[in-house]
Amino acid sequence: MSGVRRLSAMSADLARARRGGAFGPDERDAAARILAEVRREGDEAVLGTVRRFDDPQARGSDLLVDARALRRAARRITPELRTALDLAYRRIRAFHEAQRPRTVVRSDRDAMTRLLATPLGRVGALVPRGAAGYPSTVLMTGIPAQVAGVRELVVASPMTAGAEVDPALAYALTLVDAQALYRAGGAAAVGALAYGTRAVPRADKIVGPGNAYAAAAKWLVSAEVGIDALQGPSELVVVAGPDADTDALRLDLLAQAEHGSGAFAMLVSTSIALLRAVAAALGTDEGAARVFLYHAPSLRRALRAANDAAPEHVLLAGRDAARYADAIDRAGAVFVGMRSAVAFGDYVAGTNHCLPTGGTARWASALRVDDFMRWTSRVEIRRPARLAPAGAAIARHERMRSHADSMEVRG
Repeated sequence: MSGVRRLSAMSADLARARRGGAFGPDERDAAARILAEVRREGDEAVLGTVRRFDDPQARGSDLLVDARALRRAARRITPELRTALDLAYRRIRAFHEAQRPRTVVRSDRDAMTRLLATPLGRVGALVPRGAAGYPSTVLMTGIPAQVAGVRELVVASPMTAGAEVDPALAYALTLVDAQALYRAGGAAAVGALAYGTRAVPRADKIVGPGNAYAAAAKWLVSAEVGIDALQGPSELVVVAGPDADTDALRLDLLAQAEHGSGAFAMLVSTSIALLRAVAAALGTDEGAARVFLYHAPSLRRALRAANDAAPEHVLLAGRDAARYADAIDRAGAVFVGMRSAVAFGDYVAGTNHCLPTGGTARWASALRVDDFMRWTSRVEIRRPARLAPAGAAIARHERMRSHADSMEVRG
């Protein structure tokens, strides 16, 4: 953890923490090499990365777990965790049900035009792994796919040593009707889903978070397969008033650092006393190395700095900061008030925790049902004679004579 710094230092610290965005040139080059190997060698290349990073004894037959095997593994889940995942599923499902797309129709005497939503056919979802599996991310990627009506969902998640299947992960996969679990992560998993292998067909779209290598790989394959947002290492900016709770802030900041390599958290406050108290509370905790503290001359400046950072998460801590939720319009998710720990959004609030990182919240959004749909325009001209003269005039100006003729012949 750095000491308390002036707010003017935040921009440079942010650039260093992000290393250029959701990924840097080193991650991009490494991801490109892995993708090329997977394109050439398929499952064999993926198996090589699994043996290198996850399980040295992994076999090719361990890569794919089908729906029947997932149901068997899911039976070993503890009752307490099953109840918790059921509650999370209900809340996330309810929020995403409200996002169901609606057909857009405009009709007049001359034409009927529609915009129609169609579910994607096959989606691959990335679910990273830390010290344990992440069933929460299965729910976050799988539920909007389920609500959208996606025909086939394959989840890719790193293999555990010994090739055991985490019962909680398996149970979450059964809740979202996943067809299979492909046990690989990072750039190798992205390559398998993008290009297809013997074990897993190519996807129409790849969604979900990962490390910087996975984010780089998604970007590299985006000309050949759909992707959602670039969801690299996790990040948090907290704007705190002087009434914010020191102990709760310490836990919020450490929770963010818990996401591991590349994750960071920034606390901005007008109160030097609060910043010093948080620094003391963090002490020498291992996660404190990824926490940055800044003193802002005013709450307005603090809010502007958070918005300019366009981070994955913003927490407005304390009554003064919470009043300005509308001032933050460039973040993946905003948590309002001292009660609203960011961790609730990771599990049971109902919103999606797959969020844009690396400053991409300037244009990208949280994962949602619309990410699993494609839209088609449908046109039915009723009275071509009324529309052809205007269309033909524009076409002839653009030197598109056949365009003009094709409309006028129908008039």
